[in-house]
Amino acid sequence: MQVTLTPQAEQLLRDALVRNPGSSAAEILEQALADRLMRRNDSAPNDSLRERLKSLPGIKLPAHWPPRFKPVESLKVEGEMPSQRLVQERR
Repeated sequence: MQVTLTPQAEQLLRDALVRNPGSSAAEILEQALADRLMRRNDSAPNDSLRERLKSLPGIKLPAHWPPRFKPVESLKVEGEMPSQRLVQERR
């Protein structure tokens, strides 16, 4: 596969090759892409999104994310589960 680079991209690649003498251009590009993905996955973009959402009129965001709920315990019932009874009644 042949890739055509802009003069600026060629210069950036040459600079990267000088900084990493034992690496190939493909390895440098793969590492740059991996670094870029890691920066995207950082919390900063989420924070900026949260700030943008806060600035919209009429939008209310939860104070804590993820929301904090009290622990829930299931009800102890004898015999058939209420959900099973409901399914049978609907048939």
